[in-house]
Amino acid sequence: MNFKALLGYNDGLKMDKLQFRTILLKRVTFCAVLVGCIFIFSGLLYASKAEYIEAEGYAVISGDRKDIARESALNNAFRRAVEQAIGVLVESETMVRNFELLNDRVYSRSAGYVKKYSITGEKIEGDTFRIRINAMVSKVRLEKDLDEIGLLIKKAGKPRLMLLISEQNIAADKPSYWWGSGSSVSIGVAENTLMEKFMGKGFIFVDRQVVLAGMKEDIKAPVFSAPPGLSNETALKLASLGEAEVVIIGQAVAKAGPMLMNTSIRSCQATVSVRVLNADSGEPLATSSASATVAHVDPVTGGSEALKKASTEISDKLMSQILAKWKKRVNGAHSVKLSVSGVKFDSMKAFREFLKDKIENVEEIYDRSYKDGIARMDVEISGSTKEMAEELSGKRFNNGLLEVTSFTSNVIELKLKQR
Repeated sequence: MNFKALLGYNDGLKMDKLQFRTILLKRVTFCAVLVGCIFIFSGLLYASKAEYIEAEGYAVISGDRKDIARESALNNAFRRAVEQAIGVLVESETMVRNFELLNDRVYSRSAGYVKKYSITGEKIEGDTFRIRINAMVSKVRLEKDLDEIGLLIKKAGKPRLMLLISEQNIAADKPSYWWGSGSSVSIGVAENTLMEKFMGKGFIFVDRQVVLAGMKEDIKAPVFSAPPGLSNETALKLASLGEAEVVIIGQAVAKAGPMLMNTSIRSCQATVSVRVLNADSGEPLATSSASATVAHVDPVTGGSEALKKASTEISDKLMSQILAKWKKRVNGAHSVKLSVSGVKFDSMKAFREFLKDKIENVEEIYDRSYKDGIARMDVEISGSTKEMAEELSGKRFNNGLLEVTSFTSNVIELKLKQR
């Protein structure tokens, strides 16, 4: 290595050994400090992204075996850290109701969720060994296991779903679907498969008979067509008739392919494509499509099996996308449409200040309209819509009481009742 060049030495200048050593020492010291700063900054950056949980575990000392008691206390601390992490993801009532399930499937493997930990204190009190830790719990691993046992969706409030999927199997001359004039009332293979998969994860579906009854009562209801002619606007209207919170719109089509060489077996192909909307706002929540091929001697049976296979493939993709969006509604900021009747226009500024001061999870407020004594606004909140509705109910404003007349996952309707 050319140290003279590294130190900026100019051959045209003279430099004695003392000067050379002095400059070398300064440069080496500078480099060491720089490297140290980089490591410190990296550590701080990592620590800022990591979420640690403080927990204390304990165990009874038997037979003067402090080593065994210490190990048991540490495992107990791991469990308590995991319990705290679950408390953020799942409602306390759900945790109590599903204690045995959590104990068998999660708590018994608590150590596996702890990515790293440090012991911050330990002591013996009488015959009890106590140990305190600072633990980093794997949120990704925990969410995956909670999702598998159907508890994760419960925190999001079990959104009510509606399926609007038209289906055309092999040998059918047109698509069948349950809504609209002259439509089929039977559930198709794709709808049935998706319902089975979603219900297994804790989702619930609206009763389509309620929707059909609402369509008969609504003399202004349009003629509903099948996808791809089914627009988002029409789908949302259908969803409102059944009070669905999420609507899944799609098409399922099966076609017969060529016969396999020198056999009577035919290749049957199916394609299922869907899009998912928030029924309150029309916000896209998920999209997915899949194709499948099944060889069968009976084309209709083969088409049904191919439709089932393709529907099964997209079900997990849809659920993960819906859950990801729905969890933000619970744990992160999202928009709620708020309408208030009974508040005079000249009191709207005071009402906005009231919301920001008295309602804990309100972040921002955007006025949209004021008509016929009803104010409409978009409110950015952190937390769930249900929590906000519960907090608003019974609050006093301008010598009146706020009454929640209705709420969904994205909409709250209020009425100010004067005393």
